[in-house]
Amino acid sequence: MNAPLAGAELLTRASAGTADRALDAAPTSAGTADSTVDDARLALLLKQRDAIKPLLEARSLTRHFRVRAREGLFGKSATLKAVSDVSFKVYAGKTLGLVGESGCGKSTTARLTLGLTPPTSGDVVFDGEALPARRNNRWRELRQHMQMVYQDPLGALDKRLTVLSQVCEPLDIFAMGTPPERLHRAREVLSEVGLNEAHWHRYPHELSGGQRQRVVLARALIMRPRLLVCDEPISALDVSIQAQVINLLQDIQRQYGLGMLFISHDLKVVRQICDEVAVMYLGRIVEQGPPLALFAEPAHPYTQALVSAIPTLQRGKRHQRILLQGDPPNPIDLPSGCAFHTRCPMATEQCRQQSPTLQTLPDGRKVACLRVATA
Repeated sequence: MNAPLAGAELLTRASAGTADRALDAAPTSAGTADSTVDDARLALLLKQRDAIKPLLEARSLTRHFRVRAREGLFGKSATLKAVSDVSFKVYAGKTLGLVGESGCGKSTTARLTLGLTPPTSGDVVFDGEALPARRNNRWRELRQHMQMVYQDPLGALDKRLTVLSQVCEPLDIFAMGTPPERLHRAREVLSEVGLNEAHWHRYPHELSGGQRQRVVLARALIMRPRLLVCDEPISALDVSIQAQVINLLQDIQRQYGLGMLFISHDLKVVRQICDEVAVMYLGRIVEQGPPLALFAEPAHPYTQALVSAIPTLQRGKRHQRILLQGDPPNPIDLPSGCAFHTRCPMATEQCRQQSPTLQTLPDGRKVACLRVATA
């Protein structure tokens, strides 16, 4: 699909892959004589990886919405803080996982990343170029290289058009190639995602859930993108179909060096396919790091609760389920200090007064927790 990588770009991607493989293989021991050495090694590897140019970089993304706090003609307006000061990087050929409860701002972050929703503040840099704030011609050109795979495939597809017509449509919009070339390209991509000629002339309602998701993926890949933003791409699928779609995404990424932002509630899948994981709570990233370290020794209390919910055959104190009390606060009326203090079993008076920022731990992970920062 994509053109062969140039020598310099290939070397850069190979270097990024080496750094990430070393990160995953690096020990994460704590409380041992070698822990200082391991921490220093992890920090060095993270610096080496960060020296490589990212494909996508989000810088202090913030999105606030004006809403009515109360219904009625004289209802007062209020500010809903959907996303606040979110920063991350996505590298070519690598996957960043974004996890958290429903309503924490994951999908809004995805839309901000692609420029589908304008940020209140902050910016997005794609391949060294800032994404235009408005949908101008340059934004449309960049969007060809940044595609989204939606959660609901039936809702993302036009029920009036056949599969082949829908996959061809992006090429028609951008007038790429001749009509026969577009059809040939669409057939090629559909075959790559596992849909044969028998599916090409069907309508969305005539396909299974897994087949629809493959059509959505083919439609995203038709433009030869460099970045895929996957917003809960497997949540509506059966377990067996989920595995097929995940394997397909991994195969495509390995083959073409795509960068991916993968949003999911399924922590097992995130642990399996992601090279880095960011945990969101009420619009903010509270912990970020390599999945091996983050799932083995979660630092933030919220991450600890999420990881404890992963089914496991192991028993004992280390694997006890952590049950959070209450519901997340209203994003229109956030509590003072740390937003998690109302549900945190470790909260102190300092947590109720002071809002934590992301701090880098010795092992390279980033955590926004006052208790961890002062430990």
